[in-house]
Amino acid sequence: MSLRSQISARYSAFDYSSTKQAINFGYGLPDPDTFPHLPAVDAMSLRAGVSLADILQYTDSQGLPELRQRLADRSGVTPGQVMITSGASQALQLIADALLDPGDVVLTEDPSYLGALRIFTIAGAKVIQLGMDSEGVLLSELADALTRYPSAKLYYTTPAFHNPSGQCISKRRAVEVQNLLARHGVPIVQDLVYSELPYEDGLQPVLFPSDAAISVRSFSKIAWPGLRVGWICAEPAMIARLALLKCDGGVSAVVSNIALALLDAGGLDGHIQFLRGHYRQKRDRMHALLQDCTFCEPAYAIPQGGFSFWVKLAAHLDPVEFLEGLRHPQGVQLAPGLLYGPRSSQFVRLCFSYMPAARIEEGIARIEAACKASRRLRQSLGRLHDEERDSLAEYKTRRETTRGASRFIL
Repeated sequence: MSLRSQISARYSAFDYSSTKQAINFGYGLPDPDTFPHLPAVDAMSLRAGVSLADILQYTDSQGLPELRQRLADRSGVTPGQVMITSGASQALQLIADALLDPGDVVLTEDPSYLGALRIFTIAGAKVIQLGMDSEGVLLSELADALTRYPSAKLYYTTPAFHNPSGQCISKRRAVEVQNLLARHGVPIVQDLVYSELPYEDGLQPVLFPSDAAISVRSFSKIAWPGLRVGWICAEPAMIARLALLKCDGGVSAVVSNIALALLDAGGLDGHIQFLRGHYRQKRDRMHALLQDCTFCEPAYAIPQGGFSFWVKLAAHLDPVEFLEGLRHPQGVQLAPGLLYGPRSSQFVRLCFSYMPAARIEEGIARIEAACKASRRLRQSLGRLHDEERDSLAEYKTRRETTRGASRFIL
């Protein structure tokens, strides 16, 4: 077994089918009820200028040229700065292949996106996770890490609706982070898959500029994840470097043409507006449910975007035992916070995007019931301990009294 295979064994395989049998708060999947809202397009449509021969053929490593042009226009860059990938995950894998050797250091926040942590770890990197506050990564820790690891190869972040917390980096912090990393020559990889889904009107999340970062985007959250179409925006030299690492015959021209047709049909922007309202309602419903719960601490951040809440479990709950108890027999699945970062063991990610409201309510109710049962058990054990302690104290008192009486008689 290869070293990469041994490392990958630490993680679970992606199992979408399991979400149909259990109440799974661990996966940030789009709501399938939103899929019909975006009108289907003809995969063989020739309206975007792609010939049928090209639709049914292999395509360039950098992707279908017509789609690259449209995405370049949408992202405000040139086609030479765009590469089509099989989703955001392949984009991150290619970036890891381009920048990392085994033993290299990757810097990111704690917590961070589990999928990225997995990709960088399997690539053999040493991932160093840094603390965060409400504005983003802690500058003091970033500066210290850059000094301690002068050969750090990249800094990975989700500045717009951080995964899993749903928060945004502040403009001031973004400038400071960019300047600090530039002084040390460390490239920024920014994951922007949620960046078009702010839940508050007028909110414009801060992004690192295109000339200062490698950006990863995807259709998965704004259209249909089944397309498996993502893209990278970077400087032309980096795009050319990434293309040499792509070992397939290009992302399917058929699905690329579907993505192109979605862009040309003019309905995608309206669909994104619909998604913002749809997911905002689901976020607000989960927030209302959590306000009446005791299994998590009340001081959590309301996500500004993204698909999840990041909450800290009540202090009396042991995360490993509690989550296992939820899985069996409650049928509720949560991803342990420790997977997202070494400081996050007491946290859990609660995804609200995929399940219908009734299922979410049922799941939260089961979690809360398990918490109350745990508290009652803890109190019962505490009373038992107190009774045992009192009995032992009474026994010692009687013993000392008896000894004293015996000495008096003698």
